[in-house]
Amino acid sequence: MNKRNEPIREVTIKELFSSEEYQIPIYQRNYAWGESEIIQLIQDIADYSKKNSENYYIGNLIVFKKQIGQSYTFEIIDGQQRLTTLTILLSVLKDKFQDKFNDNIDWYKLNFHFESRKISTDTLKILYEGKYDTLLKRTDLVYNTDITHAYEIILKGLNRILKETSQNMDDFYNYLINKVSILRVPVPDDTDLNHYFEIMNTRGEQLEKQEILKAKCIANLKEDKDRYIFSLIWEACSNMEKYVQSGFSDTTVRKKIFGKDWNRLEFEDFDSLSKKLAKNVVDDDSSTIIEYIINDEIMKSGDENDSNEFIDRFTSVINFSNFLLQILRIQTKGIAPLDDKNLLEIFDKHLNSNEEVKEFGFNLLKGKFLFDKFVIKREYLKGIDNWSLKKFVSQNKGNYVNTYSKEDEGANKKILMILSMFQATTPGYSRKDWLNATLKYLFEQHEKIIPEKYIEYLEGVAKSFLFDRFIAKEPLDYYEIIYKNNGVPQNNVGDLDLSKLDSGTAVENFIFNYLDFLLWNKNKYSSFEFNASRNSIEHFYPQMPMEGFESLADNCLHNFGNLCIITREKNSSLRNFMPKTKIDFYEKNHNKNNIDSIKQKLMMDITRNGRWSENEIKKHGDEMKKVLISS
Repeated sequence: MNKRNEPIREVTIKELFSSEEYQIPIYQRNYAWGESEIIQLIQDIADYSKKNSENYYIGNLIVFKKQIGQSYTFEIIDGQQRLTTLTILLSVLKDKFQDKFNDNIDWYKLNFHFESRKISTDTLKILYEGKYDTLLKRTDLVYNTDITHAYEIILKGLNRILKETSQNMDDFYNYLINKVSILRVPVPDDTDLNHYFEIMNTRGEQLEKQEILKAKCIANLKEDKDRYIFSLIWEACSNMEKYVQSGFSDTTVRKKIFGKDWNRLEFEDFDSLSKKLAKNVVDDDSSTIIEYIINDEIMKSGDENDSNEFIDRFTSVINFSNFLLQILRIQTKGIAPLDDKNLLEIFDKHLNSNEEVKEFGFNLLKGKFLFDKFVIKREYLKGIDNWSLKKFVSQNKGNYVNTYSKEDEGANKKILMILSMFQATTPGYSRKDWLNATLKYLFEQHEKIIPEKYIEYLEGVAKSFLFDRFIAKEPLDYYEIIYKNNGVPQNNVGDLDLSKLDSGTAVENFIFNYLDFLLWNKNKYSSFEFNASRNSIEHFYPQMPMEGFESLADNCLHNFGNLCIITREKNSSLRNFMPKTKIDFYEKNHNKNNIDSIKQKLMMDITRNGRWSENEIKKHGDEMKKVLISS
C-alpha cells in the first residue's frame, strides 16, 4: 500500500507539464527514440485530433514518489521515452509555432531532469529556452545529439503531418494539451525500484490485439474445418521473420500448398484449400475432431532438417499486425486505413461475415507468399548483413536463391535497390504506403511477376510519389496515387513546385533517397546501399561555419545543391566544419570505397577538384534537379 496514498491519476498534457517535478533515475537508459517512434506519436495524436471530440489516452507513466527535504519529485520507472518526446514537442511548439496559437504557452515549464546525465538535462533546457538556432552556432557546447535530432524530426514532420490530415496548428495544439492524457501510476513506497524496473522490462506481454482479432475472425466462420484451416494459415503467416513455407513443417503439406518445388501457390481460393487439406469432420459428445491428410506435426514451426535455416537469418520490413492491415487494405480496395493502433476497430468495420473472413484468410496466405518472394528482407548470413530478394525452393540446398535467375540478376538487384530506397525512407512498421502499392501490384499479377514489368511499376510509383506528392503544387494523397492512378504519375513539370527542393532541412528524405537511386541506376555504384540510419539532412557548406569563414546567403545555403542525406552521427560530428575538412575526415576515418550518399560523393568530387562556393552549389543543384525531373 502506498503510505502517502498517492492516487492513480489520469492527467492531461497541460496538467503534466505545468505542475509536479519528474526525474529520470540513474538506472534508466538515455533517450533513444528515433524517427519512426517520434513520427508515429505525432501521427497518432493528429489522427485522434481530427476526430475532435474523442480523448486520446497515450499510455501509462509508472512513477515513484520520492521525498526530497520538504518537497518531492516523481521518479520515472516506465514511460520516460514518451515523456521526453512530449517535452521536446512542446519546446518545438513554443519556439517555432507560438504565433499560430490563440492562447499563449506560458503554462509550460521544464519540470523534469536526468538524475545523472547533465548533458541531456542541459540540452533539454536549451531547447526549452528557444535556443536551438543558437546551439547550431556554438562549436564549444557538448549536447545530446539524440535529443537535438528529435527536435529536428518534430520540426520537419509536424507541418507535413498536419497538412496530410488537413488540420491547423492551433487545433492540434489545443487537442494535444487538453485532450491527450496519460495515466500516472504510483508504485508503493517499499518497492525495490531496481527489481521493479527489471520486471517492467522483462514482463510477458498481455494478449496482443492480433490474437483477439484471430479469435473474432474464427468466430465468424461457420464450419469447423474452415476454422482450423484459417488458424493454420494465421499461424504459418504470423512469424514475419520466416518464409511462409516454413510455417508448414511437413513436406507433404508444403507440396500440396506450394507445389513440388515449394515455389507457387496451388490454390485460388480458401474453399479449394480447405477442401484439399481437411478430409472430414467427426462430431462426438465431447468435442469436434478434424482429421487431416497429415498428422499433428503440421502445427510445428519447422522440422529438424530445416530448423537451422529458419532461425535468426531474416528480418522483415514489417510486423504481423501491420501486415494484416496491408492485406485488409488490398481486400477493401484501399478503404481500410493503415492504422495499427485501431486494429480491432478497423477489422470490426470491414470483416464481419463468413465469406469475408474466408477471403481474408486466403488473401493472407497469398499475400505472405508474395511478400516473401518479391519483397526485400534484411539477411544475416556468415556475419554479413545485407538486403536480399530471395525465394524459398525445395531443390536448392539451404532453400534460398535469388528470386530472379542469373539471366535476370541485374533485375533482381534493381528491384532490391528500389525497394530498399522506399524502406530507408519509411523504416517504421506502420503506414508503409510503398509496401501497400507493391503488394497491390503483386496481387494483381497472380504470381506472373515479370521482372521488367515489376521494375517499371515500382519506378512509376516512385516517380508519382515525387511528382504527384512531394514536389507537386497540389499534392495527391496515397490513396489517389495507388488506387485511382495505379502508380502512374499524373503531373508534368509545369505542375511541380521546385522551390520545395531549396528549403534546407525541410526537404523530404524520400527526395534524396530517390535521387540516389536514380544516380545509382545510371552508374551502378557497387559499394552503395540504402541505409535507414541515413535520416539527417546535411548542409555541405555549413549553416554556421567556424570562425574565419564567411556565411552563405540563405538562398544559396539552403539550395538543393548544398544538401544531402547522411547518418545523424556524421552530421552532428561535422556540423560546423568546412567542406574540405569534412572530406579529409571521411577519407581518414572511413573506407573511401563505401559511399553513404551518392549525391554527397559528387559534391565531394567537385570540391576536391576545385572549391565549393555559390557557383558550384547552384550548378550542382540545377544538375540534380534535372536528374529528378527527367526521371
